[in-house]
Amino acid sequence: MAASNYDYIIIGSGAAGSIVASRIGARAGSRVLVLEAGPSDNSIYVRMPAALSYPLTDKARIWSFQTGPEPALDDRYITHVRGRMLGGSGSLNGMVYVRGNPRDFNRWAADFNLPSWDFAHCLPYFKRLETYDKGANQYRGGAGPISITTMKAELEPFQAFLEAGQQAGHPLTQDYNGYSQEGVHAYQANIDHGIRASGGRQYLRPAMRKGNVKVELGALVHKVLFNRKRAVGVRYEQNGALRDVFAESEVILCGGAFNSPQVLLLSGIGPKAELAKHGIQSVVDLPGVGKGIQDHIAVSIGYRASRKGVSPGVGMNLAKMALIGAQWLFLRSGLGATNLWETGSFFSSSDSAEYPNIQHEFLPVLGELSHGSVSVEDGFIYQTCLSLPRSRGAVTLTSNDPTLHPSIVLNYLSHPDDRRDLMDGIRHTDEIIQQPAWSKLRGESLQPGLYKMSDGDLLDWLKKNMNTQYHPCGSARMGYDDMAVVDAEGRVYGAQGLRVVDAAIMPRVTNANLHCPTMMLAEKLSDSILGIPALPPERVPFA
Repeated sequence: MAASNYDYIIIGSGAAGSIVASRIGARAGSRVLVLEAGPSDNSIYVRMPAALSYPLTDKARIWSFQTGPEPALDDRYITHVRGRMLGGSGSLNGMVYVRGNPRDFNRWAADFNLPSWDFAHCLPYFKRLETYDKGANQYRGGAGPISITTMKAELEPFQAFLEAGQQAGHPLTQDYNGYSQEGVHAYQANIDHGIRASGGRQYLRPAMRKGNVKVELGALVHKVLFNRKRAVGVRYEQNGALRDVFAESEVILCGGAFNSPQVLLLSGIGPKAELAKHGIQSVVDLPGVGKGIQDHIAVSIGYRASRKGVSPGVGMNLAKMALIGAQWLFLRSGLGATNLWETGSFFSSSDSAEYPNIQHEFLPVLGELSHGSVSVEDGFIYQTCLSLPRSRGAVTLTSNDPTLHPSIVLNYLSHPDDRRDLMDGIRHTDEIIQQPAWSKLRGESLQPGLYKMSDGDLLDWLKKNMNTQYHPCGSARMGYDDMAVVDAEGRVYGAQGLRVVDAAIMPRVTNANLHCPTMMLAEKLSDSILGIPALPPERVPFA
């Protein structure tokens, strides 16, 4: 493989970059370079599902962005962690495997003039990427690289969660990625026989072994290089030295909803007037770059348990940790093999919602694992998420220095419907917790009286306590209007040889975790990059 010339250069090794590299690299004779700013994913804390809180605090393996000040949250800043290692955020996320609602993709098609992105056209790519543990059917795939495990949900708190949801009127859903999403369920996770099944592990590492794909770690991209309006290469920094590499076919941005628009802006792709403020010469005046970013917001509703010994992982000492580690290491089982998010639900905040717009991610312990905490006590948490927010924000440059983070303001809760929907979801969550199924486990509330609060008091509490669910998207979206950045094939408007393939191009956030739809998107656009005819649409009924 030539030292500085490739067919394709891919920026970012996350869920999207790993898949695109793998699919392109499978073509005989292809030369693919992947540039990753972080180190390897070779860590027991990355591979072991239950250790997911540890990578979140590993400064070498994360981007730690501060989003804000958020005007509707009294100018709070929110810490937003992204993966900065081989596999990207897929190497540190919670591994919850959710496609989204079929209506999400039909709305992409209808509202953004993207007919090739309706659910029927996306379904075959969802199926192509997965091996579902209950077998292939008209909704699910059975031979893909990503192994999907249905969690057992055997612990007493998980069973109470499922029973309480049904007592509150929600159905028990056997496969929320199948015919119907709505209801309570045992979660599915991208876990392969007790090991995190990230895109880096399942796609990129096998591609590297085959020889057509080279990965450079510790490679911070400064900008895309252009010959007039054609992308011809990338400038990056590695070990203190600047290097230029060149692509004969395409440069493909897979950096995610924060990094991809930043690289576009640093490269001269974006609003001309904004670029001029930072001394960046305009290559393409594209006003939508960085605009319209969206994110799921969540708030935790916690209760202490009425007795000890209810929650897993409480009172952990070195001996117990060693036992869990040994069971996982030799048998790939036990507490180490679970992500702890084994149950959840989807429901509508009110009768006016077209389809479910609230998600529960349930933890059988008290402790914010998703924010890096490893201190837990007996109890449980309903993470209540607004999954179809209307608020929009922006990613803008603070400097032309690529080592400095951009300014990110999500405008959380700025839309009045978001405030109403999430408050309705919170009140219903507390109603669920009051069901008889929780009577044997429910202790004192950490937030007493939420369902009795006035709108004003509840909103004040929400402003102080809400956080991100780590699902940013839409900062370089697909479409055909004036604010669109890429077309339906991910090609950047006004430029040649340049695409964006990651969550940044989603025109609207999907109803739930973004890892799975990002992988689908990458599978689908890989065929476009290679000039392969798209898989035929599969039309199936859904509720």
